[in-house]
Amino acid sequence: MIPKSISKEAILGMIVLSLVVGSLILAIIDSSTRATFADLTKVAVGTYIGLHIPSPSQRI
Repeated sequence: MIPKSISKEAILGMIVLSLVVGSLILAIIDSSTRATFADLTKVAVGTYIGLHIPSPSQRI
């Protein structure tokens, strides 16, 4: 159960931050797969930004 004081956006932000930090650590450890981890990070950050852009029906 998620406490009411923590919003869904905060949880999503923590998940994206952990994914970015984890990808950075794995890219440092294994330089042969650095491009793959960079792509994963791009997708995570792009999704996070995309979820914060309101849809045309929500714009006033």
